[in-house]
Amino acid sequence: MEADPSGFNIDAPRWDQRTFLGRVKHFLNITDPRTVFVSERELDWAKVMVEKSRMGVVPPGTQVEQLLYAKKLYDSAFHPDTGEKMNVIGRMSFQLPGGMILTGFMLQFYRTMPAVIFWQWVNQSFNALVNYTNRNAASPTSVRQMALSYFTATTTAVATAVGMNMLT
Repeated sequence: MEADPSGFNIDAPRWDQRTFLGRVKHFLNITDPRTVFVSERELDWAKVMVEKSRMGVVPPGTQVEQLLYAKKLYDSAFHPDTGEKMNVIGRMSFQLPGGMILTGFMLQFYRTMPAVIFWQWVNQSFNALVNYTNRNAASPTSVRQMALSYFTATTTAVATAVGMNMLT
């Protein structure tokens, strides 16, 4: 990897996006669960570095590796359409730890109907938050559409879980 960032295009794909492996590497990079634990200050630094790099104004002494790390943090924490910092729980990098925790609770608390209903509701709410956080912000969605989608998905998940529980 080159050390001199002059002429470096921060928006150019790091891996060949025409290949499956290149796309896998890209998405593994930006969904890395370790980025969940990065401080707000470091995320703000990453945003500044990406924006400066896009303008061609890289601070002296900056290495390409630093720019790649800043881009990784930026892509994992800031919405691609709005540029706003996404909430931690809704980020794709929180999907793995969040999903594992919820799956553990759903597997542990399945014996009573109230527990099944509660944990299915929590799981579906988590999924809805992730979907909302990573939505296509360029296409407007009304509050009514979001509420109907949430209600339908949650009701379906709870009904399916309750129905499956009754069969066992």
